[in-house]
Amino acid sequence: MPVNENLRRLVDLSAPYWAGEEEVVWTYFQSPQRTTKTDLLWLKRQCFKEIWGSGVGDKKKGLFQGPVAYLSDVFDKIDREIDRHAVLNVIDDLRTEFSHYCLFADIYDALSVTKIDPQQLTGWEADHELARSRYEYREKRGQLGNFAVRFTEGGYCSMYSAGMRLVGTGEINDRIAQACEHVYTDEIGHMRSGFIGLSQQDLSPTEWGEVADMTHTILLQRLHMRNEQFGYPLTQKRIQAIDAGQIEPMAFDYTGLE
Repeated sequence: MPVNENLRRLVDLSAPYWAGEEEVVWTYFQSPQRTTKTDLLWLKRQCFKEIWGSGVGDKKKGLFQGPVAYLSDVFDKIDREIDRHAVLNVIDDLRTEFSHYCLFADIYDALSVTKIDPQQLTGWEADHELARSRYEYREKRGQLGNFAVRFTEGGYCSMYSAGMRLVGTGEINDRIAQACEHVYTDEIGHMRSGFIGLSQQDLSPTEWGEVADMTHTILLQRLHMRNEQFGYPLTQKRIQAIDAGQIEPMAFDYTGLE
């Protein structure tokens, strides 16, 4: 069965932005301005994302407290109103996401004189704007907004692709590479499942166009988010060039989507 052409167009729209995110991260890792202090900054910010979710978790409680509250609420309903396996899926997802926090927090602690405190983690301007857009699309654009948010979640693991390239270049770099490989392995399958689900939707051309418009907005904001997270390794002019398509798109694996 051929790949859904609407999905293919969405991938074609997205691939330059995925490549742009990877360029942001790799440019930072290769920069002579990179220091322990700058590593601590991006690691701390990544830990924030792993706890709060930047618009993909519970709006008030994030990726950790949201599922914990849900599990507490549904305990008396297991196998009465809610299937045990649905609850197990939430537990599995919680463990996976928190393990990602632990990976980056452990590297932070190895570099810092003080242990990271999840209660003191804060976001940054471009990430707040990303979260605002995601919540707005989820709340006001219904199913189509959810499709766009889910499709763009993780940026096709572009940050982790870049981090994995550090392997063999030093102790801390090896730890970053290993953490990125772990997260990549966990996330890429989830993303592809989301792509498959979206490709099976019976949407009108107008609806696919709406999803594409939201996808573009989110992916461009993701570029700004990553660029600020890593201390602006790319100039605004370069960001604009990427938005204009002046970059080699990231290759996309269609295996399993055909």
